[in-house]
Amino acid sequence: MQLAFATFPATGRIALGSYSPYAMSFWRVTGAAVFFSAFLLVREGRVPLPERGTRWKVLWLSLLGISLNQMLFLVGLSLSSAVRGGLFVMFIPILTTAWAVLRKAEALNTRKAAGVLLAAIGILVLTGVDLVRGLGTGDLFFLLNGACYSIYLVEARPLLRRYSSLYMVTWVFLAALPVMAIIPLCGVKLVPAEAGAAGHSAMLWIILGPTIWSYLGNIIALRHLPASATAIAICAQPLIAALLAVLLLGEKVHWREGVTFVLVVAGIWLAMMPKRHGRTAKSVADAEEPMARR
Repeated sequence: MQLAFATFPATGRIALGSYSPYAMSFWRVTGAAVFFSAFLLVREGRVPLPERGTRWKVLWLSLLGISLNQMLFLVGLSLSSAVRGGLFVMFIPILTTAWAVLRKAEALNTRKAAGVLLAAIGILVLTGVDLVRGLGTGDLFFLLNGACYSIYLVEARPLLRRYSSLYMVTWVFLAALPVMAIIPLCGVKLVPAEAGAAGHSAMLWIILGPTIWSYLGNIIALRHLPASATAIAICAQPLIAALLAVLLLGEKVHWREGVTFVLVVAGIWLAMMPKRHGRTAKSVADAEEPMARR
């Protein structure tokens, strides 16, 4: 499931040759909403509304974790490279840890502080010492994408104690449909005439693979795999994304991106990998709840 998402930056760049970021967001959300509604209906016989007291929170979480999250990433990808897009995904577990500590959902310790610090250094290395100028490209949208998704993951934890992961995934996608309905009303072409076979095929794969399969796979995998395996998959994503970017798009990997990768991997290891006695940091599992990403 994580590996399917790793194909998103490269195939996303191909689709962006004809589709706008907003049209791509529309099809990702609409396709996932239809699929998960049907899946929940077949499995449980109905798609009940969230309880009255939680509906506004579901809408707010949907705005952060689905609508803004997906549009910000795709806008960033349209302004940047697939290599950098894949690399910025690695910041999400670290940003999730930082927000959880700020919200006092997790206790701060030396390992987490060191992990967040290493990731912050990684951002400086990637964007340059002049942070404002360095973020003037798609990097800023990637960071905002990660921030929205990280806040969403932490704030969704109370609802995940009340509802199943499948139910929550279904409703955050359904709740995003009104926002997506605005896109065609603004004159955005949902099916651009200039898109050839490559563009349409990339768009179809993005709906089926990095969206539906990634979310569905996470629902299954989190019940059977240790959090450490998920963390390793996170670290593998930018490597696969970079490989595909080089092979399919002819992009190049620069030294800044390599150094940033090493720093963020070290940060994830410090903040989230198993501690003594085989205990695993809770934040890894939370950071990879199936409502993720991308």
